[in-house]
Amino acid sequence: MNNEAKVIKKIVFSNVSIKVKSPLRISTGKDDGITDMLILKDKHGQAFIPGTSIVGVLRNYISDIYGKKIENIVFGNAEENSANQSLIRIGDMKLKNVKIIHRDGVAIDNITNVSKDKAKYDYELVDRGAEGLLNIEITVRKKFESIDIDEIAKTIASILDNGINIGALTTKGYGKIQIKKKPTPFYIFDFNNETDAWAWLDYLNGNINKKPVKYENTKINITNEFKMIIGLSLNNAIMIANTNFQEGLIKKGEVKTTSIQLESGNDYVVPGTSIKGAIRNKAINILRTLSNYNEKKVIDFIDNLMGHGKKTDINGNNILLKSRLYVNEVYLKKDNFVSVKQPRTRINSFTGGAFYGNLFGDKPIWQADKSKAMISINIRIKKCTEAEAGLMLLILKDLWLGNLAIGGGKSIGRGVFSGKNCLINYQGNVFRIERLNNQEKIKIEGQNLEEKSNCKIILENYVRMLCDEFCEK
Repeated sequence: MNNEAKVIKKIVFSNVSIKVKSPLRISTGKDDGITDMLILKDKHGQAFIPGTSIVGVLRNYISDIYGKKIENIVFGNAEENSANQSLIRIGDMKLKNVKIIHRDGVAIDNITNVSKDKAKYDYELVDRGAEGLLNIEITVRKKFESIDIDEIAKTIASILDNGINIGALTTKGYGKIQIKKKPTPFYIFDFNNETDAWAWLDYLNGNINKKPVKYENTKINITNEFKMIIGLSLNNAIMIANTNFQEGLIKKGEVKTTSIQLESGNDYVVPGTSIKGAIRNKAINILRTLSNYNEKKVIDFIDNLMGHGKKTDINGNNILLKSRLYVNEVYLKKDNFVSVKQPRTRINSFTGGAFYGNLFGDKPIWQADKSKAMISINIRIKKCTEAEAGLMLLILKDLWLGNLAIGGGKSIGRGVFSGKNCLINYQGNVFRIERLNNQEKIKIEGQNLEEKSNCKIILENYVRMLCDEFCEK
């Protein structure tokens, strides 16, 4: 009898040590009257990552890599006439070494570039450094024995090696979790093998009498994905303000510090929210110029790239669209930067004189050695069009030349960078851009091209595609 439901194999990831690499926000959707959004905790008050969050992310990866058919087989499908239960089961992951932090945000008006009225909010996060144990079990039945589930398990292991982002604000660098010690260990129990069958019984009793599967930690290739890693140095100071801090005793005559550079653990941090917000505003301004201020065309393009959650259809239902543009949080080692208090005073714009009693101080940071690229901004776009790639190249140009500032104090020259190097991976080409003796050198990785024009033509074509889409004929 051909029993399609017969279990022929088990694949398990058992107690895999995972570390939170960037702040994690999985919200309850509730507030406590003080904080607008609280993180998810169990009945004992312990923060955890629900298995549903991890399943959802892995499902998207498998769909992008293998297609919808394999996704439905591995993660289940409820469609009539083709329904099947999920092969994969992932448990909730309780976290230890948890430190709860707070961050705030503010909506920026893309016309005036100042904060919108009543648009400030704050939320809880699990700070990076928290740890947990991940357990995954894949049950392979005879019905799907023709599918190479072993290969899919290796892909899942590679995904965990490289890290995944879960929870809210993942496109802004939040929620990255990663295996603590590579490669990710997992085990295959093939029940057609008597030794494996006995080993499975030992596993159920808490003993693993098998060696983990060996695999190559290959790069996860997703069709039409655009990747850009930009190495920058800081021209002047930068300030992402943290106003919730305790200052020590102030000596007589010293100025009180009102804000310091935001920190994460033992590092300074430039949040992904600040980076993506600056990129979004710059992108809107570029597209407005190209389109002669065709606002609808600009906003439709930006919403398709960076997502939206406030539009409605003709029936009044909310239309949610996830951003395809991902950025990272930037962590800066304190040894490479200097923090100095800057006394400042508020000036009356009418008289040009100082306001009495309005002397204050803040503590931005400066890069100690400006000759090195100490800041790395990573940009990734899923299912990227050539026009979107062209837009990112114009963003790169503004970052590289110091025309795109990040953080507070832009009007006094803060948050401005100089480009040092850049790596771009798109459509099978890998471009390296380096600044040598104040000149930009462009080359394709793996090819020794003497003429720069070949590389420039390829990159310029992406910008031309953007112009063709927006510029009036």
